[in-house]
Amino acid sequence: MSHQKNNNDDFLTAVGSAVLAWGVLAMMWATTTIMLAIFFLLKRPISRALHLERCSTSWSSTKLLYGPIKCLASILFLFVFFVTAKKLSATPTHVDQITVYMLALCAALPCGLLFNILHWMQQYAEDPAIQKKMAGIAAERYVQKLIEDFRKKDLPASRSLHGKLFVFNEHAPSEFSVEVDHMLITERNVFVIETKCKSGTLSARADSPTWKVSSPYGDTDMRNALKQVKNAIRVLQRQTALPCELIPLVAIKGNDVKIDNGPTNVLVAANLANVLRAFEHGKPHPILDPASVTALLLPHVNDDPAAMERHIERANAARARAEMTEIVNAASIR
Repeated sequence: MSHQKNNNDDFLTAVGSAVLAWGVLAMMWATTTIMLAIFFLLKRPISRALHLERCSTSWSSTKLLYGPIKCLASILFLFVFFVTAKKLSATPTHVDQITVYMLALCAALPCGLLFNILHWMQQYAEDPAIQKKMAGIAAERYVQKLIEDFRKKDLPASRSLHGKLFVFNEHAPSEFSVEVDHMLITERNVFVIETKCKSGTLSARADSPTWKVSSPYGDTDMRNALKQVKNAIRVLQRQTALPCELIPLVAIKGNDVKIDNGPTNVLVAANLANVLRAFEHGKPHPILDPASVTALLLPHVNDDPAAMERHIERANAARARAEMTEIVNAASIR
């Protein structure tokens, strides 16, 4: 009898613990939902103003600091919020009391905002798509710095363009565009540089439609970036009548990057200055005016976000058509 009673007690204890745990989880979920709902409309403008997507890249190294701050901010805000709601619901409530409670609530609002900012940052940090985008942006900034440092040291008369969209036949049905990560215009060459963020070993054959990327996390495929930049070069040369041939380069930024079976203009980003210097050395005499070449390009540069949206739509449509064509060409009919 005693043994059965002990079993019943253990069962009740287990059930009680489970109910308590689920209750705590429900309270945490309700708390988070309330906090996020209050500041929902502010997410996009605040995220853009504070560059939260970029800040999220450091979340893994700062979460031990931000985690407790986030919890304390939520507790303080909700405590003041519910106490104020309870006091205001009581009758009668004097005007001076209402004023005090409303001031207390306003003082607690920054805590709620802080909670949401940290929560949004954590969401961005856990979103693979956003982290991939931020890694790409960081790689482009890294290459941009390499180019600018090289210019200042070796080519002070050169010009550079970074992250530019070139639009042709704008607003016409035949509108088309190309996006260029970097252009370096010197007195001897015009370089068009595509930046990619990849880690591991790249099998970068110039004529292959895709490149294989091998890393400790497995093998993946990426589009042939050299063909991509060559396509952009063909458009620029045809539409802008540049006085020289453009040189395509692909700079790969990542961890333990190695280029296998690739041409010398597909390179590890850290070696970019050496490759640029080699091409410059191949033409000992100046043949270009960087300012004049830049003047031919600038009229086609478009920084309008709407133009970029149209460019992305066209690029996605072209990619979808290419994938369907590849499926058809790879089919075995007979």
